Amino acid sequence: MYHNAKVGMLCIALVLSAVHMGCKSTDKSTASKTKTTTTTTTTTTTTTTSLFDGEEESSDTTTPLSGLGNLGTGTTTDQAKEQASGMEAELPFSPNFRTGTLENGMRYYIRKNSKPENRIELRLAVNAGAMQEEEDQRGLAHFVEHMAFNGTRNFEKNELINFLEQTGVRFGADLNAYTSFDETVYMLQLPTDKEGLVDKGLTVMSDWATGVAFEGEEIDKERGVILSEWRTGLGANERMRQVWWPKVFYNTRYADRLPIGLMEVVENAPYERFRQFYKDWYRPSLQAIVVVGDLDVEEMEQKIKTQFSKLENPENQREKIEYEVPGHKETFVAIATDKEATSVDVQLYTKLPAKRIKNLSDYRETLLHQLYNGMMNDRLEELAQENDAPFIEANSGYGGFVRTKNAYYSGATAKEDGILKSLEILVRENQRVLKHGFTESELERQKLALETQVENQYKERDKIQSGNLAMEAVYHFLQEEPLFGAAKERELVKEFLPTIKLEEINALAQNWITKENRALIVTAPEKSSIKMPTEEELRKVLADAEKIEVEPYKDKFLDMPLLEKEPEGGQVTNTKTITQDELNITEYTLSNGVRVIMKPTTFQNDKIYLVASSPGGHSLYDDKDFFSAQNAANLVDEMGVGQFDALGLNRKLTGQTLSLTPYISELYEGFVGNTSVEDTETFFKLIYLYATAPRKDKEDFERIMDQTKEQLRNLSASPRIAFQSEISRVKYKNNLRRKAVPTEEDMEKIDLDRAVEIYKDRFDDFSDFTFVLVGSFQPEDLKPHIERYLGALPGINRKEKGKDIGVEYPTGGTASDIKKGLAPQANVYISFTQPTTVTDKKALEMTAMGRVLNIMIRENLREEKGGVYSPYAGAGAVREPKGMTDVVVFFQCAPEDVEELVAAVKDEIQDLQTNGPAQDNYDKVRETMRRSRESDLEKNKFWVNTLSTYYRQERDLSGIKGYEQLIEDLTKEDIKKAAAQYADWDKAIIVTVKPEKETTDRP
Repeated sequence: MYHNAKVGMLCIALVLSAVHMGCKSTDKSTASKTKTTTTTTTTTTTTTTSLFDGEEESSDTTTPLSGLGNLGTGTTTDQAKEQASGMEAELPFSPNFRTGTLENGMRYYIRKNSKPENRIELRLAVNAGAMQEEEDQRGLAHFVEHMAFNGTRNFEKNELINFLEQTGVRFGADLNAYTSFDETVYMLQLPTDKEGLVDKGLTVMSDWATGVAFEGEEIDKERGVILSEWRTGLGANERMRQVWWPKVFYNTRYADRLPIGLMEVVENAPYERFRQFYKDWYRPSLQAIVVVGDLDVEEMEQKIKTQFSKLENPENQREKIEYEVPGHKETFVAIATDKEATSVDVQLYTKLPAKRIKNLSDYRETLLHQLYNGMMNDRLEELAQENDAPFIEANSGYGGFVRTKNAYYSGATAKEDGILKSLEILVRENQRVLKHGFTESELERQKLALETQVENQYKERDKIQSGNLAMEAVYHFLQEEPLFGAAKERELVKEFLPTIKLEEINALAQNWITKENRALIVTAPEKSSIKMPTEEELRKVLADAEKIEVEPYKDKFLDMPLLEKEPEGGQVTNTKTITQDELNITEYTLSNGVRVIMKPTTFQNDKIYLVASSPGGHSLYDDKDFFSAQNAANLVDEMGVGQFDALGLNRKLTGQTLSLTPYISELYEGFVGNTSVEDTETFFKLIYLYATAPRKDKEDFERIMDQTKEQLRNLSASPRIAFQSEISRVKYKNNLRRKAVPTEEDMEKIDLDRAVEIYKDRFDDFSDFTFVLVGSFQPEDLKPHIERYLGALPGINRKEKGKDIGVEYPTGGTASDIKKGLAPQANVYISFTQPTTVTDKKALEMTAMGRVLNIMIRENLREEKGGVYSPYAGAGAVREPKGMTDVVVFFQCAPEDVEELVAAVKDEIQDLQTNGPAQDNYDKVRETMRRSRESDLEKNKFWVNTLSTYYRQERDLSGIKGYEQLIEDLTKEDIKKAAAQYADWDKAIIVTVKPEKETTDRP
C-alpha cells in the first residue's frame, strides 16, 4: 500500500488458523500519504493479563519514540519566544470531561459518549508498577494485577469472571489489564441496558482498588500461570535483551525491574509480600477512576462519590519515588547474537530529560517534534528504496522512553553484510540534519500531513469510541498528557502551525544529536555468514561522525497530475434499491458490467470503505506460476502506478486521507481501501490507475526481491516459525500453496514479466467485478465518480471463477513432535478438519461450540491447573472452494507438561461431546454473541466485509438479519452435536514443538 512503509518486502502471509505472523502494516491514512515508516519503538515492557477469548489480546505495549507519548525537551528559538505571548498559559482541559478529586485523594474522570451505544468503559489507573517493588517483590506488581481476577471483597474466586462473562464481556477485548514499570491499569467495558449492571461494574472497580482477597490457595494456583506467561517471552530476543538492557538502563532501577519479575520470587514469595505491596501502593491517593460512555454525568458522579469516597489510604503512606535514569558522558555499546535471532538490528539511543506538556508553549513544541520525526523518517524511507541500501528499513525520531526520560532514537533492520554501513548511514543522515537541516518543501509537506490528521480527528470528534477517550483520561492522570479534545486541538494546530519556522525545527537536532547519554546496540543471528563488527569498529563510526562531509538534502518531488489523461467513463444502466430488513442498499450496474453496491451509514462522519472483488484469483494458474501469481499484486503495489513510483505516489498524495491496496487471493482479485469524503475523486482515480497502469520496474523488482530474501534468510532459525511450518506441512499435506513461510528458493521462482502479466490478466476484465462501498455518502454523490472512473474500466465479459486447488487434509489421527529451540517452552497445536456442507446455522453452531470450548479449556488448563497462560480454542466453517469445518486448540506450556495438558484438552472435548455445555457457559456464549453482533452492526468495516462476502458468494441478504434469530434459536444440543461431529479425537492433528534439550529444572 502506498500509505505503508515501502521497505521493499513482499508480504509473507501465514495460513495457520490460530497461530500466525503477518507483515507489519502501519496505517497512517489519517496523517500522511507520504510516509508511514514503521514506528520507531523501544519496548517498555508491559505485562498484560491474558483473559483471552480468541478475539484480541495485547501481551505488551511499546512506547513510540517517534510518537506523541511524553514528548518534552527541545529547543525553542528566540524568534519563537518573541511570538509566544501568553504561551505560558496552562493547557485547557476538555469541557466534555468532568473531573474532580475525592477527599481520599482519588481522581475521577467522567464523560458522556454514545459510541458505542449502551456501553460504558471503566478504567482504574494505579500510579504504581514494577518500579515500586522491593528486591523480594520483583514480579509481584504484575502478580497482584493477576490476583485482581481471582477473588475480591464482593466476588469470590472465579465468581468475578463468571459474572462478567454472563453480561457478554469478552476477555481480552472487553476486559483486560496491564502492568508496566510505573503504572497498572484495569480496563472493563460493560453494557448499560441491564438494571444494576453499571453499579456492579463500579463495585468491581472499587474491589480492584482496595479489596483484592489474596487467598493463599489462589496465589499458589496463579504462580503456574505467571510461569507460563514468563515462558511466552523466552527466546532469542529475551536472551539478547539480557545483554543490551543493562547498557541502555545503566545504573538505574529500570535495569532490574521488568514487570514479569524474577521467577524465584514468583514461585516462592510469601503471601504477606503480595498483601504488603497491595497495601502500600493500591491506595486512593495513587488512583483514578475513569468512566466514559452512554451515561448520565450527574448520576455517575454521585455514584462514584458514594462508592469510592469510603475507600481509605493506609495510615503511613509510603513515599512514591520517580526513579531517575542517570546521565553518562561515555557511549555504551552492546553486541548480542543468538542462533535463533531472525533479524539484524542496529539501535542508537540518546537519553534526554523528560518534560511534561503543561502549557501552550510545551504543546507547540510537540508539533515541532512531530514535524521533525516525519521529515527524518521520510528521508530514511527514501534511502531504503535505493538498490544498494544496506538496510531493509530504518527509522528515527524523538519521543517518550520511560517515565523520567525521553529519547532520540535511530535504528535500522540491516542486511547481513550491512551492519557497519547501516550505522554509517544513520549517523550520516543525522549529521546532514545537524549541519544543514531540513528543507522548506519537506516542512510544508509535513505541515500539510499534520493539519490533515488533526482535521480528520475533528471531523470524527462525536464518533470517537469510548475506550479511546477513556485511555486519554488515564494518561492525563498518569503522565499529565493533554486532555483538551479534538476541537481545541484543531484550533491550536491552526494557530501554531503557520508560526513554526524551519530554523526552529532544525535547532532541535542540536539538543538531540549529542555524544553524551548514548547507547548503541547491535543484535544479530549467530551464524558464520554474518561478520559481526567489533566494539572498536562501531565506536569508530560514531567517532568519525563529525568528519563526515555531507551535502544538503535535495528534495525529490514530481508535481505531475495523477492521471495523464482523464478517461471518458461509462454510464449507470440499471439502479436497484434494497430496503428489506432496513438494509438501505443501492445497486448500480454500469455499461461495462461493473456492479456497485452502496450502503450509506452514519457510523463515521468522514469515512468511506471499499471492498472490490472478482472471481478468479491465483488458483487459475499452474504451480509453476504460483509464487509469481501470489505476489503479483504486492509487486505492483511496491513498484507504483502510472507516472509515479511508490515514493513519488506517497508524496503526491500528501495531505489526502485515503488508502488503496490491490490484492490477488486464491479465489478472488480486487481492491480494499478507504477514503475521506473530500478525497473521494482521488480515490477513484487511484482505482483506475491500479487497474489500467501498473508500473514494471526492474530495479525496483530487484530491490524488493533482495530485501524479501534478506527477511526470509533467518526465519527458519526461529522455533515459532519452525512450528508454524510444521503445522502447515502436516495439516495441508505439504501442499505448495499452503506454506506457512516461503523460502529463498521459492522467491527465486518469481518472474517479473510473468507477475505483471498475471496482474494485468486479473485486472483486464471488470465485467464481473463487484465494488462494495459503505460509509458517509449518498449514492447520488458518488455517481459521477463511479461513472467516470469505474465506468471506464475494461470489460470483456469473460466468465470464470476460482477453482479448488485440491488441498487434502489428513483423514486419520496425525501427530508430529519436533525439537527446536533453547528456551524451556513447548507449543501445542491441535486441529480437527472435516469437509461438510456449510450453512449459516452450521457456521454459527461451530462458532458457539468453539467459544464454549475456549471457556472450558481456559478454566481447566489455566485456572485449575495453572499450566498455561493464554490457551486458545476456536471453531469455524468456510464455504469456498468447498465446505470445511475447522476446530483449533493452541497453548504454550512447560515441555514436561505437554502430555498431561493434551490429555486435559481431550477430556474437555469429550465432556462437551457427552454432556454438552454447562448452562452457565451456554448462557455466557449466547450473550457474548448477542453483544458482539450488536456492536458489529454499528461498524462500517463489518458492513463492507459482510456485504462483500454475501454478494460474491451469491447468498441471500436476509441471512444478515437472520443471524440474530439463529443466536436465539441456538440450543445446548446444537453445540453438543457440533462437538461430537466435528471434533473427533481419533482424527486429531497434533503438532508440538519442544526444546532441543529438555530439562525439568524450574526457573
